[in-house]
Amino acid sequence: MMDLSDFTAQVQAAHWGWTIALFLWLVGLSGMGMFLNNWVREKALVYVCTITGIVGTLLVVSHLTRILNLPMAAISALLEMSFNFGSWMFIGICLLVVQCCLTLFYSCVFAGVIFKGECCRKLVAGDWFNWIAAAVGVAATIYSGFLLTQAVGVTLWNTALIPLLWIMSGMASAMGCIELLAISGRIPHEKVLWSRRTSLWVEAAELFTIFAFVHVATSSTSAAARAGAEALLSGPQAMMFLVGAVLCGSLIPFAGLPCGSIVLSGAVLGIVGALLLRASVLFAGYYEPILL
Repeated sequence: MMDLSDFTAQVQAAHWGWTIALFLWLVGLSGMGMFLNNWVREKALVYVCTITGIVGTLLVVSHLTRILNLPMAAISALLEMSFNFGSWMFIGICLLVVQCCLTLFYSCVFAGVIFKGECCRKLVAGDWFNWIAAAVGVAATIYSGFLLTQAVGVTLWNTALIPLLWIMSGMASAMGCIELLAISGRIPHEKVLWSRRTSLWVEAAELFTIFAFVHVATSSTSAAARAGAEALLSGPQAMMFLVGAVLCGSLIPFAGLPCGSIVLSGAVLGIVGALLLRASVLFAGYYEPILL
């Protein structure tokens, strides 16, 4: 392991807090939940995806600016027809808004609120609508990971493995949510007979992606990336990462799935583990030090 004291005083953590960690977690749960809903198509799952998507979007907007500033900026841009399509943040906010609108429309149709017509019910029951909702959900989850990769100077995050890791952990948390809804009777068991087998493969893929992410960081030529990896393995984020994300969030659910044990606790651990994974990776980000 490297000694952080060898760095100059200019090395510092990125300091992205829990607001962003919760945003990344909620958007991943909503996005991959809508992806899986293409096969489930139950209102309980859609309601969860709607709430988590809207709350996650509000969190990132509140982090960027005052929430009331965004509608005024949107109205001004529409009136002046001036859109910054070169901004990844602008593209991302648009994607998140589309995700929120799709899930909210879906929920309203299920609840029989506002959109009560037969045409609306046929629309959300159609394959093409659900495929569009699934594609938007995956894109929103990828964007939440891509957002980190664009952070200048934080080399731990500057890897294409982050979006893939977010997809895998988002899928794991969405599968955990489906299992909880099935156990509580809100989703018919016969509709999700594939959930345990799918969860097993998802957890295996997540573990492999975590290993690849850590391996790339520890073998990096960047001092900040190696410092971030040390923070995850033996530093201040080790407990959250190794115990919370890896052991409780992936290994325990993975070990219990083949024999059918601890399904309930494994589902909860998978959901919480996705949050702890995002938080630990987020908090372990260090800016590349300037060596004099």
